[in-house]
Amino acid sequence: MPQEGRSVFRAVEHAKVYSSVVDQILAGVRSGTFPPGTPLPAERVLAERFEVGRGSVREAIRVLEHAGVLDVRVGSGTYVVGDGGSEENALRARAAVAGEHSPLDLIVARAALEPVCAEHAATARTSNDLRVLEDLVLKQERVLEEGADPSAVDADFHLAVAAASHNSVLFALERTLVDLMREPMWSELKGRSRGRRDQARHYLEHHRQVLGAIERRDHRRARQLMAVHMSEIETGLLTELGSARDRTDGPGR
Repeated sequence: MPQEGRSVFRAVEHAKVYSSVVDQILAGVRSGTFPPGTPLPAERVLAERFEVGRGSVREAIRVLEHAGVLDVRVGSGTYVVGDGGSEENALRARAAVAGEHSPLDLIVARAALEPVCAEHAATARTSNDLRVLEDLVLKQERVLEEGADPSAVDADFHLAVAAASHNSVLFALERTLVDLMREPMWSELKGRSRGRRDQARHYLEHHRQVLGAIERRDHRRARQLMAVHMSEIETGLLTELGSARDRTDGPGR
């Protein structure tokens, strides 16, 4: 371990022990103190430097391994993964510490499920399903005109598309994802992304297009349009994540 790594660490507050250990190891990885492929100090050494119990260090390493930051090799040690310092991995680690799910992991799951929901909705929808979807699009438009938060009605639209598939398993899975979309990290990042360049109205137009394809029973187009919608949401999240990193780093870094 580089000697200068000692200056990265400080004693942590016992009230938030393992989360502070996670943050400090992440800081060391992202600053280059621990370059890709290098081993971390032994668990005992880290515990001494952080002035915490070895259990807290062990839990922090477990979280960072799951997040893709570290690679624990039995009998060899714990190593920094090649892209371990990426913003995506850091977000996953912070979400785990908060007891949440990474917004980027959530959008991957949504991108896998929601185009399928839209495709099946286009073939299975009823006239009542169409009325529900149309009402939600109109409500979303009113909410935006009032300058209010459209997140609830936005989620309701996606849940209604799943309901229109008349597939109880798809609907149950989508309901789980909608519940996860209420987590603070998703809400905050998606909210900031939605505020960029009138992105909220852009998403509303996506909903109108998906509704049109479902109404025409064009299942291929419905799936395609929902996939495009998910892709643009992901792009917006990544853009906002990069901007947040730039703001944190500041000029000259």
